[in-house]
Amino acid sequence: MRKTASTGYAKYYVPAFYLLLFTIWQLIIIFHIVPDYLFPSPFQVARRLWELGSEGRLWPSIQATLVRMSIGYSIALALGLTIGLVMGLSTIANKCMKSLFLGLQTLPTAAWVPISLLLFGLSDHGIYFVIIMSAMPAVAIATSDGILQIPPIYLRAARTLGTPSYAMPFRVVFPAALPTIVTGIKLGWTLGWHGAVSAELIKSSVGLGYLLLLGRELNDAAQVVGIMIITILFGLLLDRFLFGLIELGLRRRWGLVQAEQ
Repeated sequence: MRKTASTGYAKYYVPAFYLLLFTIWQLIIIFHIVPDYLFPSPFQVARRLWELGSEGRLWPSIQATLVRMSIGYSIALALGLTIGLVMGLSTIANKCMKSLFLGLQTLPTAAWVPISLLLFGLSDHGIYFVIIMSAMPAVAIATSDGILQIPPIYLRAARTLGTPSYAMPFRVVFPAALPTIVTGIKLGWTLGWHGAVSAELIKSSVGLGYLLLLGRELNDAAQVVGIMIITILFGLLLDRFLFGLIELGLRRRWGLVQAEQ
């Protein structure tokens, strides 16, 4: 009975937590712990976002960032999965390339912006480059690790049942490694999202990163905080309604949902 009651209240924990954060934020402003021109109130942030929307600048910026992210991340995903498959199936390729991708993954996403400026100038191609180089290593590493962690008995069983060699990657290897691959895909999206916003701080006249830069140049803390919140919200929504649903489908496929309940 106690477990059932706790489960029933669990759905209120997250809203209550964010309500508490909102209250603390507002109290900081009310008691003038931090000047509001440095740390604006929630209502100032909401008003500034409304103004940006009314001026027709908010949604085009969100749309521009999402389009760039969709294009750049699609390329990064295709490259990362292909390279990760090669690394997972070839010991030599894994030894040669894994250290390179681990090194690339340690680079901050903003570190790709200067070289993209030199290579592509002030163009969207440079933003795509930053997204690809930020996201691809994580996808490649997760794909290779997922393949290398497959129990060898799966592969032997597939060969025994007559699975031809050319069909092994898509009939056996990828499905068995999929849980780890999805984790890498999520991480790659997050890093690519960081790269897109970082590149837009310098290389764009529209986008969430550009609005952040504009807010800083205008000393508009409400705009800066508001765009930061918008960036976080889109990340959370994508995690919940895209990658979250994919993970839930995988857990159901592997029979893990009932075990968690």
